[in-house]
Amino acid sequence: MDIFNLQMHGISKGLKVGDLQIADVGEIVPASLMVHDLDGLQPIGCTYMNNWGCERLGTSVDEINHLGESYYDQYFVKEESKHIFVGMDNYLKIGDFDKQYNFFQRVKLHKDDFYTWFYTVLKVVSFDLGIRMDHKIIILSSPIIGMDHLISRVNKTLEQNSFIQNNYKKFALLTKREKEIIKLVANGKSTKEIVELLFLSPLTVSTHRKNLIRKIECENFADLLKFAVIFDLI
Repeated sequence: MDIFNLQMHGISKGLKVGDLQIADVGEIVPASLMVHDLDGLQPIGCTYMNNWGCERLGTSVDEINHLGESYYDQYFVKEESKHIFVGMDNYLKIGDFDKQYNFFQRVKLHKDDFYTWFYTVLKVVSFDLGIRMDHKIIILSSPIIGMDHLISRVNKTLEQNSFIQNNYKKFALLTKREKEIIKLVANGKSTKEIVELLFLSPLTVSTHRKNLIRKIECENFADLLKFAVIFDLI
């Protein structure tokens, strides 16, 4: 992401000093590059989208402007767009255009039935026209390979945190011996094998196993295994 942010910084700096033309940049970046005009702090229309972006959406600048607000409903997730608009509005109101506004969004690409995650960098670039300053929004957006996997991992982590909060008291009440037995059971050891490894009687091991089922409230081996994994017993 840092490289992508630096890329936007280089583009905006080049545009300001006149070393770069937006169309030239648009033809070489492997991402969607858009330009929106501003009237004060209000975006008033898309004036440029590179071929990469048009081809991925299956559209054109004229079609985007013709769609108006429905452009966002057609290609993006409505609730995500609302959140993004709030962030963009705050960015424009603060007016520190040396900074960028970065966000993740899902985009429905041309002929796809699913959404693809994109990382987007938005920046206002100011041009000195002599008698006035002209402001434009530059938007650079690139697909994130494996983003769905990342989201899945985040959700899994949140689920684990919730499980720990709900079950930590049970874990804390376990004795050292009970934790040893959970570890062995979770690793597939039989009662006979546990007896031999811990030098306990079969009755003692059986009693421990019954107490464990009651204490951690597991209904099957899968529940016990999940408990052992999340509390790092195996």
